[in-house]
Amino acid sequence: MIKLFWIILIIISFICSVQAQVLIKPFPKNARMTTRFLEAIAERAKDYDNYCYKDSAITKHYSASFMLDKIDRDSDYRFLFLAESWIAFHYKEMIPDLIKRVTDKKEVGLTNSADLIILERIKSKQLQFYGHGGYSADDLFTIGGRANRLLKKITGENFGRVSMYSTHGELVALQKKWIEWFDKL
Repeated sequence: MIKLFWIILIIISFICSVQAQVLIKPFPKNARMTTRFLEAIAERAKDYDNYCYKDSAITKHYSASFMLDKIDRDSDYRFLFLAESWIAFHYKEMIPDLIKRVTDKKEVGLTNSADLIILERIKSKQLQFYGHGGYSADDLFTIGGRANRLLKKITGENFGRVSMYSTHGELVALQKKWIEWFDKL
């Protein structure tokens, strides 16, 4: 009976420690943003002006909850592509929620990705290879992969990748690096 008590206590401690890692505060009001971070924001804003100008009256005003829903549930790549530059105007709302999602292995799928290259998905025959195209080291078929890619794009930082084969432990370690970065702002 005592042994069972200790096992349950260890399990509860583990669950609490994992949950504590994903309790992320809101974006700090007086954040100390690095030059790399500021340059990444400027680059994403420039991309938005280049790629989304004709739709900017509508898309720039999409809410964070709308885009997070698309990241979590919509397989259409156009929303993820839009999010990569749209985030320049909404990073304060998005970054904490994206960090929470890094460990989410839920597979959403990916459609309308044109000539995007994600090697693991090409090898598994889930993505067509056209001989050229944009490359993603992160698995954009999953919520965690999408979140990590967006974090890299908007911050200019790279703490690792979310692979099709990433373990939960690897994702927790990656999330911890993002949390440590965020806590220094």
